[in-house]
Amino acid sequence: MNQQDFHAPPHPRRYASLAGEYLSNAYLSLQRDELEKASEFLWGSLAQAIKAVAALKELRLRSHREIWNYLVELSREWADHDLYNAFRDANSLHSNFYESGLTRETVLAYSEGIARSVERLLSVVPKEVLEE
Repeated sequence: MNQQDFHAPPHPRRYASLAGEYLSNAYLSLQRDELEKASEFLWGSLAQAIKAVAALKELRLRSHREIWNYLVELSREWADHDLYNAFRDANSLHSNFYESGLTRETVLAYSEGIARSVERLLSVVPKEVLEE
């Protein structure tokens, strides 16, 4: 990556692609009973979906705090408390990657809301943007 790429506006397609890839990897990890990996992939999928929506406004989110703040803003703007809940759960899963201890049932339960939220977020990215 050169200096010019670093300053280029973020492209939603890249983030959307990663969101889908991470979600697929999460389910593969769950099938293998790799709960910590699945946890991190679920968090990453939702974080990338949030970044995709932010990129539509040419916003670049570079930290957990910025992702969280933007998600809170979106949740209020869209009047969608499920987004907030999904990201709260995703943060618990992110911690599970390092600390371990969440049960398979918990990871599965959280995965459902996270997958719905990823789908909701990516649904606002126009198809033509995804094809650019």
